Amino acid sequence: MRKKRHLTIDEKRDWLASIFRDESGDFSQADKFKALAEDTRLAQLQEEKQNTTPTTNSKPAINEQFIDWLPPAMPEQKTE
Repeated sequence: MRKKRHLTIDEKRDWLASIFRDESGDFSQADKFKALAEDTRLAQLQEEKQNTTPTTNSKPAINEQFIDWLPPAMPEQKTE
């Protein structure tokens, strides 16, 4: 099985959380702030992705008046 090339949003957020919660002193306050800001951006991206996911089998409503304005269908032409 081929390895995944990219991390999921959840994996990225877990990694950023480990930076933000670091108590060993490996990361500066600036690094922690950047991790918090990036985590917030990823959370917003994830929320937008969930909100814009189309529902299955949903078709947009078509106003019947618009259909009346369309020209008649053209006959199909055979190509040889």
